[in-house]
Amino acid sequence: MFRHTKYHLRKHSFTSRVFYYVFSFLIIATLAIYLESGFKSLDFSKLFLIFSTVSFSKVILYAFFTFLRLCVAYLISLFLALLVVFVITRHKKVENFLVPIFDILQSVPVLAFFPLIIVVFAQLHMPEFAAQLVLIIAMFWSILFGALGGLHLIPEEIFDAARIYNATGIRMFFKVIVPAIFPQLVTGSILSFGEGWNVIIISEYINYGNIQISLSGLGNLLSVSAGHNTQLFVASLLVLVALILVVDRLVWHRLTEYSERFKFE
Repeated sequence: MFRHTKYHLRKHSFTSRVFYYVFSFLIIATLAIYLESGFKSLDFSKLFLIFSTVSFSKVILYAFFTFLRLCVAYLISLFLALLVVFVITRHKKVENFLVPIFDILQSVPVLAFFPLIIVVFAQLHMPEFAAQLVLIIAMFWSILFGALGGLHLIPEEIFDAARIYNATGIRMFFKVIVPAIFPQLVTGSILSFGEGWNVIIISEYINYGNIQISLSGLGNLLSVSAGHNTQLFVASLLVLVALILVVDRLVWHRLTEYSERFKFE
């Protein structure tokens, strides 16, 4: 597995990073405009109209709703993954039974569960729960299998030393196992959030048969504006990319560095 180093993460100056980000935004905006034109022309005047025709306060508010929705789904997924790991550490035979089942389930695309989720929660008039369930199904597996992989990397000597100090049960789990698998949890969390970004559109804008549900979020804005409102589409896309970059730099970048101290050499 590729390991980040401080040099790798910080080798670019602030000016060069800003240049890369701006350049990336311009490429994304160009592709969005070209896509909206049906691959016929590039009308950059539409890009400048964004600032005069789009309510960025609304887009940013919707970005907050999207991020909050992802955070809730991630925390639930993390809790469920840690709960499974805890049960497995307490009962070794459970792993032989559950892991093959989980392995089969995680290979099933999240869209395969989509019709059932929509029908059930639409009848219950609980669209937010439908969105959360879609996100949790997509985000859960990366955290779980990352944690299970990290569990098997813990040297047996660590458990023996912990038992000498009477660390058992919950104390063993939170004082020994969770810190030991922390690097794998961070890696799994990064992949998990990536899966969440991938399915955010279908979770916030549900259009299945005669069922149509719209939730406040960037996924909804992208779905509604695609092919109809170029300025709103590009603005939503740029804010989404900016949000992904901010989360990556302020959260995952720092957690990746911090997790280095927990790795076994």
